[in-house]
Amino acid sequence: MAGPCGRTYRIDPRLDPAPCNALQQGPAGLLVPETQLQAEPGIAMTAPAADSCPAVWQIGVDASWAQNATLNFSHALNGADRVYEQITEVPALTIPRAGVWEVDYNARGAVGMPAATAGAMYVTAALYKNGAQIVGSEAMVVGIGGAGNGSQATGGLSFLHSFAAGDVVTLWAYRIGQAGAASVVSNVDGRTRLSFHWLGPTGDTPA
Repeated sequence: MAGPCGRTYRIDPRLDPAPCNALQQGPAGLLVPETQLQAEPGIAMTAPAADSCPAVWQIGVDASWAQNATLNFSHALNGADRVYEQITEVPALTIPRAGVWEVDYNARGAVGMPAATAGAMYVTAALYKNGAQIVGSEAMVVGIGGAGNGSQATGGLSFLHSFAAGDVVTLWAYRIGQAGAASVVSNVDGRTRLSFHWLGPTGDTPA
């Protein structure tokens, strides 16, 4: 800066030495490092318009979900007690995005006992991920006791679970009791359905 009598003065800025201060003294003058933002999958980010003041970044969640279609079927459970079998009429769902998902599934079960035959019958359902049972997804759907009785009911669970992109989820069920009939069904009187809703990226934890 030019002073009186042609003298030149140099004014050096005083910078706060705090580690969090992004302002730097570069060889050519003061320098503010450029900041770049990166978003995880499922997070949508909109940059501010050029020369806007203040520079406002907008961040939103790009939600994702997966759900099977409306199904009509009847699947008889013919295995041993408490031995799961896949309900193949329910198509496998492939998880499109890694992260924490809200899982909501319903299975409609039907059980019946022959006349003059004592005993009890139950149906339990669960979800499998990549061929292995998801522990904690078990739901007892329906049960009866006594000769000549029959019943149908819809049961299921809602829970949170972490998935990787490409995980394959399937519905399985088993019977308890061998004297009667047991099945998983879906029709206009009651549906069996799998539904998944993405909540947050990998690494999210409960509040």
